[in-house]
Amino acid sequence: MKQRLYALFLLTTVLRIVGDAIEGVSLPWHLLNKTNSLLSIAGYSLASMLPWVIFPPLIGNFLDRTEKKVRLAFLALFAQSFLAITLVRFAQDVRIFYLLISLISALDTLHRYYGFSLIAFMTLEESELQKLNAKVQTIGGVTSLFSFPIMGYLAYLFGIKLMLLDALFLLIGALLLVPYINVSVRRGESRKEKECLKIEISRKIVFAGIILILTFNFAIASARIFIFNALRTLAKGEVLYGLLRSLGTLGSLISAFGIVFIAHKFRIGILKPLVIGMMLESLAVLFLGFSLLPLLLAGVLLLSFGGEILNISFDSLFQKVIPLERLGTYRGVFDALATLIIPISQLTFAWLIEKGFNVPMLAFIAFGAGIIATLGFYVIVSDVIG
Repeated sequence: MKQRLYALFLLTTVLRIVGDAIEGVSLPWHLLNKTNSLLSIAGYSLASMLPWVIFPPLIGNFLDRTEKKVRLAFLALFAQSFLAITLVRFAQDVRIFYLLISLISALDTLHRYYGFSLIAFMTLEESELQKLNAKVQTIGGVTSLFSFPIMGYLAYLFGIKLMLLDALFLLIGALLLVPYINVSVRRGESRKEKECLKIEISRKIVFAGIILILTFNFAIASARIFIFNALRTLAKGEVLYGLLRSLGTLGSLISAFGIVFIAHKFRIGILKPLVIGMMLESLAVLFLGFSLLPLLLAGVLLLSFGGEILNISFDSLFQKVIPLERLGTYRGVFDALATLIIPISQLTFAWLIEKGFNVPMLAFIAFGAGIIATLGFYVIVSDVIG
């Protein structure tokens, strides 16, 4: 049953990634075309990310206690389909538009934590965890690789009406879950789970770790604003944006394949890939601050390559060291803290650019903050886990 549910999760993930491609292109470009302001892009980020600050601690705790995880995933996909249709209806009302974006994003948390807990239930072996997480990211990456260029062109042709296609894919994903809607996902404890690594750390280290995470996310989140700043004066920017997302997906795919091979071949652990991913993302932000196409391409590629290493390793780290009965709660709190700073960062950088601040200098500041946070994170975590 675990393998069947995992396969089903992969399938619904494919449909959800296609929907993400539609939303990721059509929604921000609808706002940018309507307002011609980078602040509208930052507002979109705020509306889509704020639910990831509020809901993960609540959803994670709830999923830890319930056995009806498949039913919740079904309800989330079905409700998102309805909201996507409603969003097309109220596309001209910016306030309702932002509200609907927030609701769609809030429901995404259910599907995310369902799969996250499912993988943790399947194994505790480090390389296997990385393999399962990397497989999810690889399949999602392949889907994105083809989806974003297509959706970028379709968004140019149909604009916000493309969300109707998103609604259809969400509905299909919900219907695929119907045969398993009453399946209970029980998570009995084994001796191995009870002996799962537990790390004792002081409050000072916890506080320092939170500060470093917030600093790093603040720096890296600026990348989105730098990209839109470079593209907003170009004709058919939607198409180029879709191609850039596809290039980024290629970097993610290379990263996902590579981390599986390295984890099995060389057994390098989790900490080193984490730090490498953080450093590459920091360098990418520096590149993106320059409105030169070669640097823009290199920046997007590095951002996705490093980000994929970081995401897979962070997921594996949590699934390895956190007891299963508290996994959703702990990860929910972490995601809320890590997400909180992103819209604040994008609003800040968008405002500074609109006020005429030098963009390359802002990119250099973000790069420096990212590197400092990475080095500090390495020192703290290496001392804690040895």
